[in-house]
Amino acid sequence: MKSTILKLALFSILILSFGCGDNNSTTEPTPANLVELTLQEGRAFEQAGNSTMLFEIFSQSAAEEAITLNYTIEGMTAEPGVDFMETSGSVVLEAGASRVNIEITVIDDDVNEVDEKLSLTLSSNGNVSIEKPTVIGIIKDNDDPTNFDAEGYQTPSSYYGYDISWQDEFDGESLNTETYNFELGDGCPNLCGWGNQELEWYTDEEKNIFLEDGKLVIRALKEGDSNFTSARIQTKGKQSFQFGRIDIRAKLPKGQGLWPAIWMLGNNIDEVGWPACGEVDIMELVGHEPNLAHGTAHWGAQGSGRSTFKGSSIGDVDGFDSQFHVFSLVWEPNQLVWYMDETAFFTLGINDMQGEQYRFNAPFFMIFNVAVGGQWPGSPDATTVFPQQMEIDYVRYFK
Repeated sequence: MKSTILKLALFSILILSFGCGDNNSTTEPTPANLVELTLQEGRAFEQAGNSTMLFEIFSQSAAEEAITLNYTIEGMTAEPGVDFMETSGSVVLEAGASRVNIEITVIDDDVNEVDEKLSLTLSSNGNVSIEKPTVIGIIKDNDDPTNFDAEGYQTPSSYYGYDISWQDEFDGESLNTETYNFELGDGCPNLCGWGNQELEWYTDEEKNIFLEDGKLVIRALKEGDSNFTSARIQTKGKQSFQFGRIDIRAKLPKGQGLWPAIWMLGNNIDEVGWPACGEVDIMELVGHEPNLAHGTAHWGAQGSGRSTFKGSSIGDVDGFDSQFHVFSLVWEPNQLVWYMDETAFFTLGINDMQGEQYRFNAPFFMIFNVAVGGQWPGSPDATTVFPQQMEIDYVRYFK
């Protein structure tokens, strides 16, 4: 009897011992004096003379003792020493305080630029938890477009933080068919009128598409009383784009019924169809409004055949037919920003999807065309002068 009681007692002790061991191995107490910090992203406008970008660091409760916080600044698309004063260092969150700032000097210049980014990384050796130790600072430009040559606006051939991935300067004698495909006809039988009730017949003939003086020319012609020819090319299966920066320097046609476009479709269009593949219209113009260029994105459910879309427009008082402009897309995960001559005019992000799937984190291919007629521009009339053409000086893709 005593032996049995002793065994049961030892067994109980073992159970308790193993139970305590399990609890100790999976539960770590949170230190009572742990300081949980939030680092706020920075934003600053260039100003006449240097300006300051603030990164705010704050805690829900005051620090019990002074905490030294170390930080490093790195240029992403903002260049150290050119766009901001390169610096790293430390700040002190004083005892009893719940907030401290890091100040970065933004350097003024007279160069018209897209928004530029730098990163700040925060660290500490103390009893500190930092919710997001690396955040982004954005420098917003304050300069007017000034980078014009005799033909219009132009952009540089390189940017800090980017590498050139692909480009076409159209300096050869003929279009590079290793990059481009011709789309021919009127879209029938599967997509008559190219889905928009357009009137043109697309060809690959030199009268409609050719290289001249280092430029790609897509020319729309009227042939007979009601026949129109033009050209449409795309890079499907040959050149893809996914994230980075795209610059396209172009001069556009004008006139009732003209519809030039520089745009992209998702590489997966054959698998999922439109609009589930996504569509990015970097530039569209309807010829009866030659002073207004549009940027738009389309998306939607597979098999729906109807898109949700969102976009915006930007104007030029002299008209987009009078000189060259640069249409740019700065494309990052979960965000697209449209620019004309480095001026932002439309931003689309993952929060703009109206409950639908975001379609713009995948590879896309490029399309250039000049349509005639259609649901949006309407048909040409007696005021429309032919021929009309879109000229593209260069396409540059930076990663």
